[in-house]
Amino acid sequence: MMYIRKLDRYFGGELVKGFLLALFAFLIIFLSVTLNDAMKIETKEPKQFMYLYLITTIPSLIALSAPAAIMFSVCFTVAQFTNARELVAVFASGVSFYRAIAFILGFAFLVSVFLVAFQEFVVVPSNQLSTNYLAQYKKSSRKKLDVVWQRSFRGKQAFYFIQYLDPEKKEVHGGFHILFFEKNSNPLKPTRMIEAKTAKLVDNYDWQLQLARETFFNDDLSIRDVKLHVELPVHVTDSIDFFLRPRRDPQEMTLKELTEEIEALEADGFSATLYRVRFHSSIAFPFMCFIVAVVGSVAGNMGSLRSGGPLILSLLLSTATIFFYMLSIRIGQNLGENDIVSPFVAGWAATIIFGIIAIGLVIHHRR
Repeated sequence: MMYIRKLDRYFGGELVKGFLLALFAFLIIFLSVTLNDAMKIETKEPKQFMYLYLITTIPSLIALSAPAAIMFSVCFTVAQFTNARELVAVFASGVSFYRAIAFILGFAFLVSVFLVAFQEFVVVPSNQLSTNYLAQYKKSSRKKLDVVWQRSFRGKQAFYFIQYLDPEKKEVHGGFHILFFEKNSNPLKPTRMIEAKTAKLVDNYDWQLQLARETFFNDDLSIRDVKLHVELPVHVTDSIDFFLRPRRDPQEMTLKELTEEIEALEADGFSATLYRVRFHSSIAFPFMCFIVAVVGSVAGNMGSLRSGGPLILSLLLSTATIFFYMLSIRIGQNLGENDIVSPFVAGWAATIIFGIIAIGLVIHHRR
């Protein structure tokens, strides 16, 4: 028993050092790319917003880098012990391969569980902050000033067309059109349309429209009446937050918030596919740490000992695994967001596929 504990400490110490080093290396790489993109923004805003944006993106970059860091650290740790014939000595003493790497697999599983909580309580709040800091930094950028703000979207009981919304003054300029419809009608039946030149927010749900034309429709969609107004107060069922951000970013929402958003959207007749995909992928992604640890452990113990075979093979397999996993995640999410596959398949497909590969490697590599 004492020998096994020493073995776990020995293997575990090398793994943890390798994991932290790989995580730091990936973090520096991703942070450098993010910094390079931020430096390209031409703005008059203080640089402190850019620095705060970079700092608040670190948690999401750590979560993104964790599976790759686990993969590389496990591969190199096991390959190093295989190359040095230390694993051969362990096998000769009667210890199986999977018992020898038990600490490695246990550590990877704990990282997976930790990553679920880390995403929920650290990554999501930091994503909200980074979005706000980036928006403040871009406020006076040339790209921001030159953009033509024009949106049309559906609310709870109306379709909206907005030419330009001033987020600070809460005013609409250039045109504000509202097409009300019967909520439970199928297909949706228009009842009233308002076309205004400008509008000003009075309360969270109330607007004061100027130079407005109000059109009423019959059941057969023929025009029943038309009224002109110099000013027209209008109450809508969507708050100002909806107009500023019609669609909440799923990356800025916890699992509980995603569930509530899905229920609210579907209750109002909206599609919640984007949020369902994010919900499933948020749960599935962390457990990739354990799967790549299994793949990396087996890969690190494969190959001939001549000329560093295990080390070379583990490097190739780890690089290919991470590349294809990231690629398959992106493809799955795109297919799910476009309703080509179900949200569950979009979120879990990559994890399940690589899980099957890991099981196949374990069966093939019995020791």
